[in-house]
Amino acid sequence: MSNLAIVPGYALAQDTAAPAEQDREEVTELQSVVVTGEIQYRNRTETTAPELVYGQEFFAQFEPVSVGDQLRRVPGVAFTSDIGESDSPQLRGLGQGYTQILVNGRPIPGAGNDRTVFVDRIPAEIIDRIEIVRSPSADIDSQGVGGTINIILKDGESLPPGIIARAGATYDVDAGKTRGNVSASMSGRNKSETMFYSLTVDAQERYNNKDVVEEVFESDSVGFDEEVVRRGIGRSLARWDNPGESSAVERVEEQDSRDSRDLSFNGDLTWHLSEDSSLRLDAFALSTRRKEHQDTRIYEGDGSIGGLELDAPELEFQDADFRQDSFGFSAEYQKMLGELTKFDLQASYSNFTDDSVEDTFEETNDNLVNRESIDADDTEWTAGASITRDMPGFASAIGIDGAELKIGLSAKLKDRDYRLVIDDDLAEEDYVTSDGRFQYKERRVDGYAKMKWSVNDAVTVETGLRAESTKTEQDFGTDFLEAGELQEAVSGSAEGSEFMLNPSAHVQWKITDRDQLRFSMARTVRRPSIDQLVPAYSLESPGDEDVTIGNPDLAFESSWGLDLGYERRFGGRGVLGINVFSRRISDLIGLVNTGLPVDEIGLDPEDFPGALYTYRNIGDAKTRGIEFDLSTPLTFMGLEETGVFANYTRLWSDRADPAGGGDIEIDFQPKYVYNVGVTQNIPNWDMSFGFSYQKQGESRFVTYGEIESQLYDGNLEFFVEKRLGERTVLRLTGNNLLDAESKQAEAGFDGDNGAEILANQAAYNVDAFEVEREASSPRWTLTLRVVF
Repeated sequence: MSNLAIVPGYALAQDTAAPAEQDREEVTELQSVVVTGEIQYRNRTETTAPELVYGQEFFAQFEPVSVGDQLRRVPGVAFTSDIGESDSPQLRGLGQGYTQILVNGRPIPGAGNDRTVFVDRIPAEIIDRIEIVRSPSADIDSQGVGGTINIILKDGESLPPGIIARAGATYDVDAGKTRGNVSASMSGRNKSETMFYSLTVDAQERYNNKDVVEEVFESDSVGFDEEVVRRGIGRSLARWDNPGESSAVERVEEQDSRDSRDLSFNGDLTWHLSEDSSLRLDAFALSTRRKEHQDTRIYEGDGSIGGLELDAPELEFQDADFRQDSFGFSAEYQKMLGELTKFDLQASYSNFTDDSVEDTFEETNDNLVNRESIDADDTEWTAGASITRDMPGFASAIGIDGAELKIGLSAKLKDRDYRLVIDDDLAEEDYVTSDGRFQYKERRVDGYAKMKWSVNDAVTVETGLRAESTKTEQDFGTDFLEAGELQEAVSGSAEGSEFMLNPSAHVQWKITDRDQLRFSMARTVRRPSIDQLVPAYSLESPGDEDVTIGNPDLAFESSWGLDLGYERRFGGRGVLGINVFSRRISDLIGLVNTGLPVDEIGLDPEDFPGALYTYRNIGDAKTRGIEFDLSTPLTFMGLEETGVFANYTRLWSDRADPAGGGDIEIDFQPKYVYNVGVTQNIPNWDMSFGFSYQKQGESRFVTYGEIESQLYDGNLEFFVEKRLGERTVLRLTGNNLLDAESKQAEAGFDGDNGAEILANQAAYNVDAFEVEREASSPRWTLTLRVVF
């Protein structure tokens, strides 16, 4: 029997959309989406590949501001952002390009040269659901060693007709400031239900005020030697709130405010052109304006207890203006070519621009000493076509219930133009300027084939192969100026190419109506950061006498991954899941000493007598973990109106230490991530309330001359809602109610060149400890939602 149908949308795989579509068929009125009075749980999926799906309703009661806020309640997602921020998610704790971010199943450009996407810019209001793909099928981009986060925007076909309006205000307790948000979402269809549309507009303000304290300890600081003997990283030396008892040689106190405004638009239009064909058009736009102001007081000390000169601080001020814009559009055409074959054709365009300036002043706001300007423009075109064919005759011939073949071809064109201008010593007549820029082009052609085997009613197997061909071109240039006069100019170009075959296999075994097992194997990749590929050089890196140059011949990191999962269903909506995973990563990228003098690239060895460094593929890494997630009502305890959700991910990893030898953990990966929450509905009062608590373990970053640790307190959220009739709901939500802090500690190692730095790091001859504490503020939000 054929299981093919015209289902317009943006699922990653053909069978991904099925459970969501089935759920939506039960929604007949818009107020049932907004004013539910029901406990919400994560959606169950019937996909062969392991995947978790969280609908908008799962997050809605806590009124998240951004996708970043939503992802904090998703299993295994960590952040190493500044406190109060949720910018670049790390699935299974893996950041720096190990986590793939898609919007509507397609990649989008981001702010970072390391291919990261800052999801705190994406308003939660325009989201329909979030899909967590733990192991990819062949029709998904192989990027994403840690996994793929697919952000699905609202669409008219899944929403019943009507209008949802929202208005709210957020109060920052410590700063005493209030910021507002408004949005409206409209969906509809014609009488014959052959045309569907939706439109969402959102305006929101985000305010984050941070208090930062940083202390620096050197060898003459009291307690320094004892900390080195313990092989600590300086945290025990800190006297955060008692500067009079500190032995720091320097103490920095900062007040840092970030005031952001996001304007967004999301719209779509779907036509059922006939019974066997459809066309879908969608577009989005997002504009972010953020102003940052930082007041800094710097106190000098002599390393003795009470040695800080607290009555004579140096003053420094910073003002930054960020202007970031994203927009895109796409089209998808689907047609049934007979009863057994479906054709899909799609194309998309997306663009990201960043125009940011940061000014640094000393002593007064008029004494400008430094300016850093970023101008980035990143564009991506994608196109793809696929044919999916049901093969009942073939299945019958080999004695199974069904078989389905999907083959496809996709192409991607990426152009990134980036410019960074740094002006130093602007208060001096002989100020210096570094004007660096590059143009990066990436051309990809991918082909894939995927076969789904329905062995019987209980067992489904999916096998696939994806071939990815990537070619890159880079043009770069750097001008060095003094007092506006050109002193030196460096430029060049390079090319690179890579071809990979990435197989995948998934097995789904429905042991009973309530229990199922999944097994997956897939090869995934991590593409190098653009900074690492472009062969421009960076002066005084990693040591003062050294130079680092990019390497366009870097191979992609690749990983063989295994996942084994068990899922059990409870009652009508409850789900319990346990998953274990392993990733073996090859061709890790690291910074190495080439052994060559700097005159190999045209620099004077007298100016840089150290070594020439570059990035190379240096070794392997392993990461593994166990993931647990629970989402269920407590009906079995007689508490039908009480729901719990919890997830816990324990992570292990090891890789070669590029500096000290031995094995260490993968950079920025915490030891664990968990969150737990309870929601309680009170039907007689038309009210609900609940809380959510999130926590992640310590993470470390090890590089030349630096060992850094990051530790976050837990975050407590709370909500209470009152339903005012069938079409209106009022919610009060609280975030960061425990006044959480982050603590960063760094052991620094010094030397005249990279070799000396490595030797000191291997021997743990610490030059200085730097410790930092960041604290944000509790925030309360009052939101009114109305359905028309």
